[in-house]
Amino acid sequence: MELQEMMEGCQEPPVTELLDSGDMGGLMTFLDHVQMLLEAAGHLERLERKKCEHGYASTFPSESSDPMRLKQKRIKSKRCSGLGISRSTHNELEKNRRANLRLCLERLKDLIPLESDSARHTTLGLLNKAKLHIKKLEENSRRGQHQLEVLEREQRFLKRRLEQLQGGPELERVRSDSIGSTDRSDSDREEIEVDVESTELLQLVSASISDLDDQSSRQSLASDEGYSSASIKLSFSS
Repeated sequence: MELQEMMEGCQEPPVTELLDSGDMGGLMTFLDHVQMLLEAAGHLERLERKKCEHGYASTFPSESSDPMRLKQKRIKSKRCSGLGISRSTHNELEKNRRANLRLCLERLKDLIPLESDSARHTTLGLLNKAKLHIKKLEENSRRGQHQLEVLEREQRFLKRRLEQLQGGPELERVRSDSIGSTDRSDSDREEIEVDVESTELLQLVSASISDLDDQSSRQSLASDEGYSSASIKLSFSS
């Protein structure tokens, strides 16, 4: 309505007449009026948009000649209708949410240990007790895992010990064989040393015997020579 009154108050001769007449003052006045009309149209459009955002009925002017504006209008109308959700639907959703919460709390009561004297439990109290119960279960799980690892290590140790005990006679026989071979090698070495020593002793004995023989032969020779010289002396004296 305001736009229509402004258009009626700003009626001017056609633009072609103003251009033909060369009246620059009238042309500038016409352009000023056009600018005012555009600003007024933008202002009205903003007002209608604010009304639509607050849930009021939209009174946009007919723009059937512009498909893009029609598309934008449909999108805006859908958004406005989506914001106007009924109170009954909201209440129904809230009712379902509360019922689901009560069901979860009842299941939680069955899972955690509670004191028998407290008949009513608050939601915050149940959640705190559930948190403490979860920590306790995690601690028990860690202890059980540690004990299991200790038992596995003991089992591996006992298994190796059993294998060593089962293979005991074989190990003793191998050890005795190795000790016997060592003893034999030591006795062989001693026999070789005895043979060498006896050989050296025989050589020394034979050498000493030969020396004694030479010495006795020299003594006998000397005695023979003395006897012969004595006999010669006796013959000359007679």
